Amino acid sequence: MSSGLASDEVAEDYKNSLEDLTTNDRFQISNLTVIAKENTEHAMAISRVLENHIRTTPPAQKLPALYVVDSIVKNVGTPYTLFLGRNMYQTFMNAYTLVDSPTRRKLDEMLKTWKEPVPGSLDTRPVFPPEVTRSIESALIKARTAALQQQQARSQQEILPRGRVGTPPGWGSNSAAAQSSTRYPPSTNSTPPMLYNRNGSSHGFPSADPRSTPTPQLQQQQQHQQQQDVDLSALNRDIEALIATARSDFANNPLVPSVQQRLKALLDLQGILQRQELTQEQLKLVRDQVSALSPKPPISVSSSLPPAIPAVSTPSMAMPPVQAISQPLQQLLNPGTLAELIKTTAARQQPTPPPPPQAPSILSQAPSSVTSQPTVTLTPENPLIAALRARGLLPPASAPPTTSATPSSSLVSVFPFIVPGQVRFTPPVPTSQVADTSNVQISVQMNTASIKIPRNAFIATLYESKPNRCGTCGRRFSATEDGKGKKARHLDWHFRTNQRMAEAARRAQNRSWYVDERDWIKSREVGDDEGLVDTETSGEAVNGGDGGSAKKAPPKQWIRAPNDATLRNTPCPICQEKFESTWSEDVQDWIWQDAVKVGNRVYHASCYAEVAKDGSTPARRGTPSGRTETPDSVLGKRKAEGTDSPGQNARVKLELMDLLKDPNVRGASDVSHTVVAVASSSSKSRAEGFISDTGIPAPCAAYESYEDLVADPNVDVVYVATPHSHHFQNVMLAFEAGKHVLCEKAFTVNAAQAKILCETAKIKNLFLMEAVWTRYFPLSIQIRRLIQNGTLGEVLRVLADNSFGDDMEEKWGIKHRMVNKDLAGGALLDLGIYSLTWVFQALYHTLPRESRRAPSRISSHMSLYHLTGADEATSILLTFPTSTPSNLPHLGESQAVAMTHLRVSTNADDKPVQPSVRIQGTKGEIQVYGPAFRPEKYRVVPKGEGEVKEVECSFPGDGKGMYWEADEVARCLRDGKLESDSMPWEESIIIMEVMDEVRRQGGLVYPKNIESTVYPTSL
Repeated sequence: MSSGLASDEVAEDYKNSLEDLTTNDRFQISNLTVIAKENTEHAMAISRVLENHIRTTPPAQKLPALYVVDSIVKNVGTPYTLFLGRNMYQTFMNAYTLVDSPTRRKLDEMLKTWKEPVPGSLDTRPVFPPEVTRSIESALIKARTAALQQQQARSQQEILPRGRVGTPPGWGSNSAAAQSSTRYPPSTNSTPPMLYNRNGSSHGFPSADPRSTPTPQLQQQQQHQQQQDVDLSALNRDIEALIATARSDFANNPLVPSVQQRLKALLDLQGILQRQELTQEQLKLVRDQVSALSPKPPISVSSSLPPAIPAVSTPSMAMPPVQAISQPLQQLLNPGTLAELIKTTAARQQPTPPPPPQAPSILSQAPSSVTSQPTVTLTPENPLIAALRARGLLPPASAPPTTSATPSSSLVSVFPFIVPGQVRFTPPVPTSQVADTSNVQISVQMNTASIKIPRNAFIATLYESKPNRCGTCGRRFSATEDGKGKKARHLDWHFRTNQRMAEAARRAQNRSWYVDERDWIKSREVGDDEGLVDTETSGEAVNGGDGGSAKKAPPKQWIRAPNDATLRNTPCPICQEKFESTWSEDVQDWIWQDAVKVGNRVYHASCYAEVAKDGSTPARRGTPSGRTETPDSVLGKRKAEGTDSPGQNARVKLELMDLLKDPNVRGASDVSHTVVAVASSSSKSRAEGFISDTGIPAPCAAYESYEDLVADPNVDVVYVATPHSHHFQNVMLAFEAGKHVLCEKAFTVNAAQAKILCETAKIKNLFLMEAVWTRYFPLSIQIRRLIQNGTLGEVLRVLADNSFGDDMEEKWGIKHRMVNKDLAGGALLDLGIYSLTWVFQALYHTLPRESRRAPSRISSHMSLYHLTGADEATSILLTFPTSTPSNLPHLGESQAVAMTHLRVSTNADDKPVQPSVRIQGTKGEIQVYGPAFRPEKYRVVPKGEGEVKEVECSFPGDGKGMYWEADEVARCLRDGKLESDSMPWEESIIIMEVMDEVRRQGGLVYPKNIESTVYPTSL
């Protein structure tokens, strides 16, 4: 009883999560898969929820739900494959019949993968058992065949009434002999060409005259053929070869009826030979027809041809009845059945037959008596087709074009629109019939007789007077400048409409009400080819034609609420308060009032206006005005993901609070920090505003330049947090003033600059440390101690990934520091440094100083951002030739993989489902959870059945983690050290050398001025 209640609760929770899935969001799908994996004991209830959701959800949302099923059965497997496989036919076909053609193609691809093993799995069995997928495939094939036949019948009904003859003259009323003589005209010597079948026997084309008598030579030839026994295995091989050819044709032309009929007939014939025993006479008939259908080598005309045989026809010979085979099978084996199969099928299903082939082929023997038939009558049913339909192997025959019945209407009604409709053919207007469109008077009497009269000149009038056609809806415009302008505005209207429809599909569904009478009377209809102001881009409200609706309009400063959950929760960078979403009746959408978008950031309009009073707006301060100006100093941790100012400064304000927190909260009573000065390269007022906003206690000086800052005698340590491109110049400036430096990662742009900084610090007796804050977390310190104590044994491999999935074009553009090569932007220096930090902590830093060695081999791959050329993704493989901290014999080289990416994330939705760092040794491994730059938990997983140890490492005092690296600086200065043992200069230089090699292999080159080792250099 309790398990049932638990299943009901899990099912209800899973149902609520499924209802939130409205698009193909891989993060949501991955999350739903993980939930299903963690609740396999409730697999039956979850499977039932999935089936009900797919059945009841709107057609546009069925594909995401089926993607959830696909992900579960492939990543989890049993028992979901058992529960979902029971009703998979109904579930799949219900969705397939309701979705559009593009979605059906996706479902076809999904069904194909279900018939194959899971990629990367050792299990060779398909995802679903064959009996599950076979029933779905059979239903789809039958439905498509029925839909094709219905489409062809409908095409005949539409084409024939226009005056196009269904059966060409000379075909419908003539005999088979006439057809033979038409398609294969007799040669000048009245001798039919001789062809040789695959068994070596030869035969000629029959004459068109049924009264002619056979010659002795031909009779002897036929008797010689009858005396030969048919090799059944060779016949089966010939049929198998024809089937292979027919399957290839069907794969290339799946919609051609003749190809479908040919393949079906050959498969049925093969089945008859395998299931029944036939006499030699019947096998010879089958052999002759198979030989006729086989491809023939080209016939070369030479002087060595045998003597001409007079054109004769074979007399009809009475065959003794065979009681072992029924009459339908006899009809299947009649001479010429297979040869005539494609021709009669095409003549019955297509209004216009293909042009007669130029090369001769085998024709069947014509009947002795032929009766003429009217042109419009239905072509007689082929015996083979009739027999196959009688056995239920083919669908019922098509109705005549003049009737209203359609073939297999029941199947088509069950599976509507399985085959998308084709564009109807409009006969081209002959050039001689095209008249001057300017003089054509369109005058048509609206009666039945007048409408039936073809008026091709009207078609020319339409296409010539308005040749400019919209590719979306087909609306036509004139070729004048006015027409081009109308089309441009019309295409803009399509774009706005499609954009709003796509956004509406991603939002929660809301009921659209009809307007009341007064609003409808006051409204003004505007054509789609007239210019409109897009309220979303203009930022103004929709105010209608008069002032009546102005009272309901939102304030002028507003924007549409974003769809992304992260953006919806992003506060105003100035006041740090969140925006409130309200529903606008005029806009019919959710909006943010009192909001303005500047660049890629959204501010409260009132906050932005207040900050802009002094002429220094956040937008102006957000991006450096030029390469000659040094970007603003940031007194706080620059987050790894990077943001525009002032959003970046807003985060800096929060992180700067770390320095102002009581050290006792984190157990650091031996150190303290005081912020004594702030500098801004743009204005002194901005530095003063920063001090005021963050609440830095007095005295704290504000400077308008970095030179004034480093000249302050009260400053002991300068924290350099400018972009990578300016680190070298800024640190050298501080060294010239005799100040100690804490420099942000990445240390510099290249290793040459790093070496100069370290050498200068040593000469001037100044402290210098790279601010890779992750190094100084208690979590990192504990993991290094575990490795040094031999908990993992010999460390053999390290996997580290620090990636953030963002829309680069939308979020970063081309000027943001993350993608700006002028500022040394890119994934490697900003994010990849953290992956390399974990690699070096495990395979380099944990060794005794005398045993540390740089990587012996470096191999990397880099993808460049197409808009700026900065790196957007980098993967690095490193090999270390060192021994391990356990001092055990090293059996081989240790390897590491360091990855970073700006388009994909380490974990979906930033949820730490998978570890971002794995340190693997001979005794077990350590798994680090959370972003690689700021992890909060790790697990020690020993080999075998040992106990898994999980350790949470929170940030005391609700801090961000910056205070630990500041504590390290204070302790080093107290102890008189020039470098930190946690991040020595040598290690910073080696890491920069690794990144130099990675950039060299990836072809990434920065501007010369930011790679320069000359100080000072104008940037």
